[in-house]
Amino acid sequence: MTEVELVAELFRQMAFSAAILGGFAMTFLSVLLSAFPKGHPLALWCIGAKAMAAVLLIVATLGATLSLLSIQQMGLSFNFANWPAHVLRTKLITELTFFSGVVVLLSGLGLSGFARCRRTGLITVAAALVASVLLVVMFVPTF
Repeated sequence: MTEVELVAELFRQMAFSAAILGGFAMTFLSVLLSAFPKGHPLALWCIGAKAMAAVLLIVATLGATLSLLSIQQMGLSFNFANWPAHVLRTKLITELTFFSGVVVLLSGLGLSGFARCRRTGLITVAAALVASVLLVVMFVPTF
């Protein structure tokens, strides 16, 4: 596998992951719209988090697809100094929206447990915090 193929595969996998997670966020959003009782104080936050996650992950999917096409057409490798400015901008937006979308998705998952009861909410918040910390530890060094 050449370096160009490796870079292309990275963005192919990012597009696939963002599409799957964005679909999950949209499905979860549609469930949340009817799950909370009217006037529940966390309903707005949970629904907003899922809507934001869905939008960010859609942008990441399309950005990764656009980046993939540019990488393949131009034969770009990991030498980012040789990348055109518009492709670097798309790469940065894609990476930031993917990371942000996943973190917002996790925050909405964490808060949604409170729709059932306080104990469930605390468990889902703890799980979301652990996952978010692990993601930050994994992703931040790559930026």
